[in-house]
Amino acid sequence: MLLALLACRKSESERPRLSRIAFAIDCEGTDQDIMTVESDGSRPEAVAPDPAYDEMPCWSPDGLSLVWASDREKLRGLWERKFDGAVERVNGAPWIDTSPSFSPDSRSIAFMSNRDGNYAIYVMTSDGRRPRRLTEEPAVDLWPAWSPDGKWIAFVSERAGSKDVFLMDPDGKNVKALTNDRAWDGRPAWSPDGKRIAWTSEREGKAAIFTMDPEGKDVKRLTPPDSECEDPSWSPDGRQIVYVNIRYGLRELWVMKSDGTGHRQLASFTKPVHTPSWSPFLPGWK
Repeated sequence: MLLALLACRKSESERPRLSRIAFAIDCEGTDQDIMTVESDGSRPEAVAPDPAYDEMPCWSPDGLSLVWASDREKLRGLWERKFDGAVERVNGAPWIDTSPSFSPDSRSIAFMSNRDGNYAIYVMTSDGRRPRRLTEEPAVDLWPAWSPDGKWIAFVSERAGSKDVFLMDPDGKNVKALTNDRAWDGRPAWSPDGKRIAWTSEREGKAAIFTMDPEGKDVKRLTPPDSECEDPSWSPDGRQIVYVNIRYGLRELWVMKSDGTGHRQLASFTKPVHTPSWSPFLPGWK
């Protein structure tokens, strides 16, 4: 009996841990759809096809839902696909709400919106209730990313004259700059352990992916000088980063080790891809 239990535990621990990568892909005309692939690039699946512009997918940390921005039903808001396959609208309005990022407990969503004029960072409950503005600068604030410990939200702002990466408390206070460069910085992404932030920058010419610590120090370039790369997202174990590699006029899914080695194409499609988001480990996705 004991040997059987040990064998069962061993087989459970040896089972591969499932994760998927969501991304936006161009369709006919100006439409985009959200698709997912396995972590090895296999089994591409459409999430919720619709003749609309879908963008910026984001997984909940508990793995129970995938949220993205869409203009379906003529409302520029957020939509959700639940673990059981159900698709429903989270919020929607004539203005644009996009770039969702879940809190670590999956109960809140930070997002960017132009509902009050310029783009700013907001937060609401994960079911779309009680939206609240976090940034009050007249400058544009973009692309929030909640830290894994819930203590910080990274975002990009033009308040210093160019797009730089900043941190703030989840209530919008204690804002501090992490980058200060005249070049374009964008799309911050936290490592699962919270020790590194990956982001896209044009500071050395073509768009490239860099990482830094949460103090804005120990900056390292991960992608080679002869490439143009953007939109990083970490694997759930922090060992890999998926990103968009732009080459020969194509936007393709690539993956690398988190130290910037081992670059390889993950999946190739006939249409351009955008903003990949790597899921947490999933018990199974329908």
